[in-house]
Amino acid sequence: MKALNCAGESRTARNRSVFRLQMQHWSCNTLQERCDSSESDPKKEIPIDIPPGCVFDKVMDIKLVAYTSINRVLSAFGMCLNPIVLDFKKYPLNETIQNALFREFAVCADEWLRRQDCFQPVSFDVEATVREFFFSYLESPFRVPVGGSRFNNLLWLSLLARAFDPAVIIESGTFKGGSSWALKFGAPNAEVWSFDIVHSQIKLRTPGVQYRKQDWSTFDFGERLGKRALAYFDDHMDQARRLLEAHERNIPLAIFDDDCPVVPALLRARRGMTFPKIEFVLNEELRREKEIVWKSGSRTLRWSVDAGYLDRARQVIAVTERLPDTSLMTGIHQAPYRVVKIKPHS
Repeated sequence: MKALNCAGESRTARNRSVFRLQMQHWSCNTLQERCDSSESDPKKEIPIDIPPGCVFDKVMDIKLVAYTSINRVLSAFGMCLNPIVLDFKKYPLNETIQNALFREFAVCADEWLRRQDCFQPVSFDVEATVREFFFSYLESPFRVPVGGSRFNNLLWLSLLARAFDPAVIIESGTFKGGSSWALKFGAPNAEVWSFDIVHSQIKLRTPGVQYRKQDWSTFDFGERLGKRALAYFDDHMDQARRLLEAHERNIPLAIFDDDCPVVPALLRARRGMTFPKIEFVLNEELRREKEIVWKSGSRTLRWSVDAGYLDRARQVIAVTERLPDTSLMTGIHQAPYRVVKIKPHS
């Protein structure tokens, strides 16, 4: 509520007050009527109801000015601020539309699981799993679309874990904890180990997941690993290295995030620290080059191509497939994972 003492105000001053309130979307006609009716009582304060939306509009105006001003400064440095919109901040409440989404995703997943040759999937109700995951995701702390896997990929992780039915799951790259949550969601009976050298970003520690602050390759798993072990790599490391490490430990199935061909990989490259990708390993033409040279701002960067190293990684791949792109179903865009069936270690 706001009070306005109209006694003694000149008509000009009163109009100025009315104009200010009008600019803030308040009811000017009501204000004028209340002021006129109170002139006989100078001490009377006129309460004016402020619609709830007015405060919101004012805050949004301030945010817009700040956003625009900051971006003008940042643009000089080749940067800009972008608003954070949670995944599924807007989603349909109609059951018919919801069910259509669940069914479409389930059909796509079921078809891929049936035709792929990376592993023999167990039978389960895919659509029911998609539905259950969707509503659990809405209650999770992993909807911020900055860093980490988003809804589509997390759902795929869960479906793959359910279909493969592993005894042990190894995750390299905990970050916020979203992927370990999804893996445990899909395989609640599996022994899940999540590794990262930094734990300060974890949003949720999922019950039943063992979190270790170290590189996964330095951990002694003893006799845990075998035919039903699954590895997931989202650690922004050399993927050929991770593939060979998994092979040495007789892990039969691995999932890789951030795998992409050379050109999009260069857009996100940090001096080649995450090279080679699995796509590089599969690229026969790349072996003809001695190095990859690319422009990054004012710098020219280089990464040496080791054909022998790529060959060693390629030799341990039995079968590999990329998951389907489901971004048009949900409106959430992220590169689909790569799944690799790894040859047994002799």
